[in-house]
Amino acid sequence: MTTNDNSAWIKVFSGAAFETEVVKGLLEANEIRCILEDHTMSALTSHYSGIGGDMRILVSPADEAEALKIIKHRE
Repeated sequence: MTTNDNSAWIKVFSGAAFETEVVKGLLEANEIRCILEDHTMSALTSHYSGIGGDMRILVSPADEAEALKIIKHRE
């Protein structure tokens, strides 16, 4: 049995659904695995849900520094 325990993941970005999709794509293009979390529902979501709600991007602790650097320098 698997669980969806996100306690080991760290939030590196939050915003509207469209913003988080852009940032998620940027992180994945740089080979950083990330998860979207719908903050308004507190549940993991697919990229088609959460429209209009506040979304979060979570990464592993090992990727946190690199993810924050990429997010900071995006245009």
